[in-house]
Amino acid sequence: MAQNLNLEVNAVSYMDFNNPAGQTTIQGIRGVSDSENVYITASLLGENNIVQGLIYEGKLIGNGSNGKWHVVNFPSTASEIVTNTSCYGPNNGPDGSIQIVGSYKISTTTGGVPSGNLGFYYEGPLDGSGTWIRISPNNGNTNNVFVHSIMGGIAVGNYDVENDKNGYAFLYDIATKEYTEFKLPDSITNTLYGIWYNGEDSYTLAGGYSSHKLGKLSQAFLVDYNGKTKKISNLKSFSYQNETALSIITHFEGITGSKDNGYNMPADWITLNGDSNGASFVSVSRNSDGSFGEANWIDIEFPGSSITSANTAYKNNILGIYVIKDDTDTKVVSSFVAKVVRDK
Repeated sequence: MAQNLNLEVNAVSYMDFNNPAGQTTIQGIRGVSDSENVYITASLLGENNIVQGLIYEGKLIGNGSNGKWHVVNFPSTASEIVTNTSCYGPNNGPDGSIQIVGSYKISTTTGGVPSGNLGFYYEGPLDGSGTWIRISPNNGNTNNVFVHSIMGGIAVGNYDVENDKNGYAFLYDIATKEYTEFKLPDSITNTLYGIWYNGEDSYTLAGGYSSHKLGKLSQAFLVDYNGKTKKISNLKSFSYQNETALSIITHFEGITGSKDNGYNMPADWITLNGDSNGASFVSVSRNSDGSFGEANWIDIEFPGSSITSANTAYKNNILGIYVIKDDTDTKVVSSFVAKVVRDK
């Protein structure tokens, strides 16, 4: 497919990318330090709807068969049996290790452990034999915790509170184990799905929020964050195709740095009347004063799919899942890589 946006010619090529063992949901990616390889984090759906964590290391070629997949799961204990593990964001750890954040479920709850999904942080070898830590924001008063991304020693994620429909966002400092609540000005709900480390104390965060001003509408955002002062700056909101009248929901699912001192984001959106949803590759550059410029939107739609969702980005690649119906009208979920080629 091709589109003309801002006098650029944008071509998108697609390929499936899955673990050969079964239904794969890709949820995160990061380049391996000093290598052409990437880390991809995902989940694998098995028998009886059991979900296991996945890590891929290899090149972003060959439909997922070029590298090596590792199955990793949060370890069970005598009192807590882990039933599901889902790996979200990967990152390069110290001394060649990998860092992963995500969520997991247990079949029993003891000692006041909340129900639903629990958050985790992992650091160690690719085989999962390293250190697993539960992440519990809000003093553990949560219904569901999802840790989405990690970079530069800080992880970001979200949680719910029982009988509270508002979404809450947080940052977690790996070294100090400190939690910081995140709430944009005048916001109702907040989500943090992506973090990019710019160096020193500077980070850029991505996600979505709803506000009193916009009512039920939800917008994506980028904002700079100072890890030392915990202050935010350069907040900018984004709506699909830069028009608030087109969508009721626009959300950035992650963030990666780009060559032009800017960022690339995977985005999902739902149109204003709610009858259409889709995914996009979004690029945003910095203005000379350090603020964020306008977004360039390139729609991502896997050929023949009924639903395409963008989950993560690496350089000029968007990774996510799509849904297609087979000959028996059964919905089949598969992961994909969409490579965007931009020629000015």
